[in-house]
Order: sequence, then C-alpha cells, then structure tokens
Amino acid sequence: MDLIVQKNNTLIAVEIKTRFTDFFGHPALFLKPKQQQRIVEAINYYVKQNNLDVEVRFDVISVVKNKGSFEIQHLKNAFYHF
Repeated sequence: MDLIVQKNNTLIAVEIKTRFTDFFGHPALFLKPKQQQRIVEAINYYVKQNNLDVEVRFDVISVVKNKGSFEIQHLKNAFYHF
C-alpha cells in the first residue's frame, strides 16, 4: 500500500502500479490476490489501532510511461474486502 488518504468519512488505501509499457498488460493487473489480502489486513489493523469509524475503499492508480508522457488511470473500488 502506497498511500492512506481520508476523504470525509472514507479511508482510502491506494496502491500505485507503474510500468514503462503496457505490452504485458495493464499495471493494475499486476496486483495479485495475495497483495490484496496483505493490503486489507494492513488497513484493518490501521483502522483498529486508530479506533476509526470510517468506510474503507481500495483504489489502484496505474501509471504507464509512453514515449515521454504518462498515462495515469485511477481505479476507484479496484477490489473489495470480505
């Protein structure tokens, strides 16, 4: 997890994935289920330790460098915890 952001009553855990090409797939596809599980566990710990009463959202920001420019995509609710 790269960022933890709070907007109003929502705590947002943000993972940033960067690639120099999308030849092998979109950067967000490289977020494996085990990584998602670790992010969920970490944010649950953070919420409990800080006694927060918030909604939690998991976002992924994908960055692809393409010929000197950057393509940035923000995927809100990229995955859910159960």
